[in-house]
Amino acid sequence: MKVLITLEPYARTIKPYDILTVINCGHVEEWGRNKAILDLSGCPDDVLTRLRDINHVAHISIIDQVVNRDLDVLFNAAKDLVMRLIGGSNAKFKVIVRRMDKRYPITSLELAKRLGQYLAQFAEADLNDPDYYIYVEVRDNSFILAYSTRELFNKQRASIPMDWVKYVVGIIDGPREVYETMDLLQLSHALGVELRLITNQLLIERAYKALRLNAIPNVNVVNLDDALRGIDVPIVLSMHAKDNERKLIEISKEAFTRKLRIGLILGNEVEDVSLELRRRAMYEVRLGPLTGHPMRTTIALTYALSLIFTTWLIMNDGASRS
Repeated sequence: MKVLITLEPYARTIKPYDILTVINCGHVEEWGRNKAILDLSGCPDDVLTRLRDINHVAHISIIDQVVNRDLDVLFNAAKDLVMRLIGGSNAKFKVIVRRMDKRYPITSLELAKRLGQYLAQFAEADLNDPDYYIYVEVRDNSFILAYSTRELFNKQRASIPMDWVKYVVGIIDGPREVYETMDLLQLSHALGVELRLITNQLLIERAYKALRLNAIPNVNVVNLDDALRGIDVPIVLSMHAKDNERKLIEISKEAFTRKLRIGLILGNEVEDVSLELRRRAMYEVRLGPLTGHPMRTTIALTYALSLIFTTWLIMNDGASRS
């Protein structure tokens, strides 16, 4: 059995011996930047489990065969592989393509789409949570065809549920500077949190251009009247508020229990939240110790999000154990 592994980006200094020492068998057939092909012939039955337990191993795929760089040959071989893996079961698949030969005229995404559409005649595709991954690597003169399972391919990473993100919205009162807006866009891009920016569209477009990002669906320019639409618990975050994190945790607990949507209202880098928005809020909360210096908008929003999500994580774990 031969496997193709990819390593985490931080593991560029890892050497082949470092991997083989952990699994205590096999040999390296090929070693490149952040990836390797290992021959595990003669290894114990639990070798894949031990390989999966190595922190810096990102993905593992079992090589089925190497075929000529002909699409008809590849498609037929992939069909046979899918039929062997899935047969008449309800299991689902996803195709992943990596184009090592950048001169190959079909992009990775296009080849994955075409192969996936073809294989969908024989099994059901699922791009979000498949049971099996069909992995194709485009080499100079060949295709590597490999496969993996959900448990084997992806490292199991602990994270908060994505559903939680939709229960918190950031409302920013008048961001003015491009750098400030860039920080907010990156925050939404990384966490998937909805942001409503009370500002002008031109500022947002300049920030997107500077970041070389396409428009993020969760970021919208709004007016004052639409800023709190659909928000159950609007909270102003301000260094001038009387209540502190204890109040935010209390609110978070109630929101978690009742499935309420929290709106975190913040000012910009120059001015605090306006009186008009404060009048529409239910609470005002200050964050951090009394240093006398305000947090930057993105830092304050991130700080508040971490408090809310940590509170929900503790409550969720407690409910699971009870």
